[in-house]
Amino acid sequence: MKLNNKEFFKISFLYTAVAAFPPLLNLFVRPLIEGDGKLGPADFSQIEITETIISLAFIIATFAMSNAISRFFYDHNEDKKKLSLLISSVFNSILGRGVLLLLIAYLFRNQIGQLFTQVELQDFSKYGFAAILVGIFRAINTTAFALYRNERKVRRFLTFGFLLGIVRSAFQIIGVFYYDMSFVGYVYGSAIGSGIISLAILLLAYSRSGFHFNLKIMKPVNRFSLPLFEYAFVLWGINFADRYFLESSPEILGIYSQAMILGRGIEIIIQGLQSASQPEMFQMMKEGIRENLSEIKKLTHLIMAQSQLLIALAIIPAMIYCMIFKTELRLAAGLIAIVFVRYILRTQYILLALPIYFNKKTSVFLYLNIVVLVINLALLYFFVPIWKAYGAIAAMLISQTIMVIGLYMLQNRIAHIPWNLNKLLYYPFGIIIFTIIAELVKIRFDLNPFITSSLVVAAIFVSLFLLYKNEIRGILIKIRNRSGTKF
Repeated sequence: MKLNNKEFFKISFLYTAVAAFPPLLNLFVRPLIEGDGKLGPADFSQIEITETIISLAFIIATFAMSNAISRFFYDHNEDKKKLSLLISSVFNSILGRGVLLLLIAYLFRNQIGQLFTQVELQDFSKYGFAAILVGIFRAINTTAFALYRNERKVRRFLTFGFLLGIVRSAFQIIGVFYYDMSFVGYVYGSAIGSGIISLAILLLAYSRSGFHFNLKIMKPVNRFSLPLFEYAFVLWGINFADRYFLESSPEILGIYSQAMILGRGIEIIIQGLQSASQPEMFQMMKEGIRENLSEIKKLTHLIMAQSQLLIALAIIPAMIYCMIFKTELRLAAGLIAIVFVRYILRTQYILLALPIYFNKKTSVFLYLNIVVLVINLALLYFFVPIWKAYGAIAAMLISQTIMVIGLYMLQNRIAHIPWNLNKLLYYPFGIIIFTIIAELVKIRFDLNPFITSSLVVAAIFVSLFLLYKNEIRGILIKIRNRSGTKF
């Protein structure tokens, strides 16, 4: 299978635009609800804690169905009856787990509230069920978007993606200003906005596929998904444990979470790039890894370059954005560079995981991530009391680096793909190390964060030029041939 560069860039742009749209709207929502007499760092720390609950609910309700439907679509796409059974059964399984999760949360609501030190978070009934509903709705939406991508229903993907961003953001603002001027209004607004889109998606899915739950078709799906669910659960601990360790310091958590939320926007966009590439990657692997090796590597290196370029272009604008806040959230600007380069590791992880997904060797994720979780929790326990937000960042970078190296070793045994390690590992690791050194210099000499961040951006551009100079030269030659301009 030959990779169509023009078509890939088109689909990549569209999927990335949809993925970027909700976090882009959030950039407008946050300044509107922040300031004197509105929400401050402590309130945003509470929003971040509810996000940990939302993410956990999402993982449990989804049970890795978005990954499963992407993979099993190719097993059933030539049989409409089986595909309908798969689609309906998957959505019904999400709803079933969601109802069970709400019931368990109701029974243990008092015990959950006692986990937190902030008084506002101790009354779990006030906000917890709404947060769980957001997680369930996110599971429905994410799974539907995965299905649309693999069916190549781009228009439907775009429509629901943009509507989700608009409707959810509108209700978040309404919830804060007209229901409760606190994190509670924000969570209720998220639940209502996401729920409207989820209901529309479910009605469309059931009108098309009927209302079924087929145990026979779900048995291999669940067997495929179980290790991924276990892995996602462990990964949740890796990604969100830092919030719990910082929960007793609301202002610091609020500042830290602001940088992390902007970083999460980067992650969502990177996932959009993955969304564009995954159907192409799986199709090429289905036709044979050896036969399509050069195209698989080409697509992988392309995504790696796009992600680093995205991070470089986003660092300074994100810092400038933080300066518009009226409260201590402005201090998040100093954390942007070190937080954003984390998503280089995230991109490496996504790309190295694809061959393992395709070969259905998903059990390896669990063992790797349990080791990484233990390391991460130990580092957080020792680092956070000493260095606060920087302790959480250090634990995150160390544990996720170990994760990427471990995954590279595992996928090398399973898929035997001879990657270009300069493009996939060595140079990206070099950028992370350079950023850490720049951050230490900034702290030691009390430098303006815009100076060190600009150096990080420059380092990324230099790295990309050194790695892809032949590709850049080829593009310039094509432009010259078309325009008649000499270079």
